[in-house]
Amino acid sequence: MNFNLTNILMVLLLLFGSLFLRSSFAAEQTLVIPGKLFGKEVRNPYIDELLHLIYSKLDVDLTIDYSPEGLTQGRAMKALSDGKLINLNWSVTTKEREKLLLPIRIPIYKGLIGWRVSFIRAGEQENFSQVNNITDLQKFLAVQRFDWPDYKILLANDLNVEGNISFNKMYDAITLGLADYYPRSILEISREKNNPTFNTTGLSIERSLLIKYPSAYYFFVNAKDVALANSIEKGFKIAIEDGSFEDLFLRYYGENLKKLSLDKRRIIELNNPFFPSPL
Repeated sequence: MNFNLTNILMVLLLLFGSLFLRSSFAAEQTLVIPGKLFGKEVRNPYIDELLHLIYSKLDVDLTIDYSPEGLTQGRAMKALSDGKLINLNWSVTTKEREKLLLPIRIPIYKGLIGWRVSFIRAGEQENFSQVNNITDLQKFLAVQRFDWPDYKILLANDLNVEGNISFNKMYDAITLGLADYYPRSILEISREKNNPTFNTTGLSIERSLLIKYPSAYYFFVNAKDVALANSIEKGFKIAIEDGSFEDLFLRYYGENLKKLSLDKRRIIELNNPFFPSPL
């Protein structure tokens, strides 16, 4: 009886010891990303959940910290290139950015970030219903931030663009007549229209056009941080292969994409001279 009890105790001690050691030496990763926006608890819930999904595939405990500074897109990429403040960012890729930083070349938004539908002033749908090509679209003034790749893409296609309005004033710019349309990703526009944080009162989602150009959002790390890039790529590929990435994407964007009736829109194809050639 004592022998059996001793054996049981030994097995339990070994089991708990093994679990303790495993938890004590579990792999960990801390990512530092640009600071929170608009007082949000999480800067981008989709990105936050995607990163946790990626590292869960590697059995790595992930901690996401925010830089103390709120960084614009341009400043964030510069800080990452300099190895300061942050060790990860996500952004539209360009030839220039891929020279300065190390991209993980898996499209975070499945390449749909270059599919654009626009905010316009309510009551002006008829003006855009008559647009059939780039020449027709040149009659209107778009708004984008000058440090967004999209700004340069529109200019490269001879479209008229206002680039000196701050992000939180762009909706007002349309309402006040400072610009005519505000192209947004098909992944963003429905959520923004229904979000009280953004002042979309007096604006409508344009119903007839789909502006398309080659584009992709990638994760970027410092050019020297090869190990970090490799781990993100490995976990991301596992999530794609087992279907969990598709499940996450559809949970965030599936319903809103259906509402835009993309198959019924006229397509305006734009060139993107800044998009890196496939490897």
